Amino acid sequence: MRVPSIGLPLDERLIVREGYRLAERMMRNYHDKPTVTDLLVSAFQDVRRSLATLFRTLT
Repeated sequence: MRVPSIGLPLDERLIVREGYRLAERMMRNYHDKPTVTDLLVSAFQDVRRSLATLFRTLT
């Protein structure tokens, strides 16, 4: 008669747990790269700010 399995053995559970900890540490400071839209918005904001400063100095 076979005994039903109760899950992974302890050593395998520890390996999986350490893998989750490692993945969490790796993802903690991860930031997506800016998209093209983000870069364009930032560039237009910089141009707008520069033009506003230029017009303020002219008036």
